[in-house]
Amino acid sequence: MSQTPHPHDPFGIEPGTPAEQAAPASDPSLHPHDPFAYGSDASRVPSPPSAGEPAAQAPHLAAPAPAPAGHSAYRAQGGAPGGAPGGEQTDQPAPGTKGVYEGPLSGQPLNRSDSRMWGMFSQLAVVLGHVISWGFLGWVGPLIIFLMYKDRDRFVRFHATEALNGAIAVLIAQVALTIVITILTIFTLGVGSILYPLVGLPALLQLVFSIVGAVKANQGEYWAYPFNLRLVK
Repeated sequence: MSQTPHPHDPFGIEPGTPAEQAAPASDPSLHPHDPFAYGSDASRVPSPPSAGEPAAQAPHLAAPAPAPAGHSAYRAQGGAPGGAPGGEQTDQPAPGTKGVYEGPLSGQPLNRSDSRMWGMFSQLAVVLGHVISWGFLGWVGPLIIFLMYKDRDRFVRFHATEALNGAIAVLIAQVALTIVITILTIFTLGVGSILYPLVGLPALLQLVFSIVGAVKANQGEYWAYPFNLRLVK
């Protein structure tokens, strides 16, 4: 029994010389793309293309498919810090969106569903705080979420800071209104006290913004308040 010498081996065995079949270098089932995993079984090696026939590209060398439009360049794995685990991509802010943190993130990133969930919770926490305290404690919930996820997820950080800044603005406005109305009440001998319900207007306004923000966060959108102090970034 003779063996044809290997065309690329200068030390190939001459015809007529017996030789044993080479053992595979690795397990073919574990290394399907290893050309040395199949030993000398020529049936596993693809034949070269004939003349005029285009060469087929190997599956493992195929060019990666482009990312779907609307997905975030920030948050793809291997891109800027804050990418979702496993290469999962999430929504990116529209150009010109205010309040988006563009610095590096150092914590363990969240997956897409958790990112949207905590972004929504940061907005709903304002609603809960305003209902309980008439606007004076709306900042507590967003602050807790901000401190928990500010270094882990850009999307959650955005919604937490929008809600937190809005709640701080509400608190400042309510304190200022309370002082002004109290002074008017003193100078008008109590008549100005009818203006005290106006103290709750800033909280009512942010209540609307927070509900809209929670819906947008659940949909994966970066939605900024129409106006905000943005003291925290």
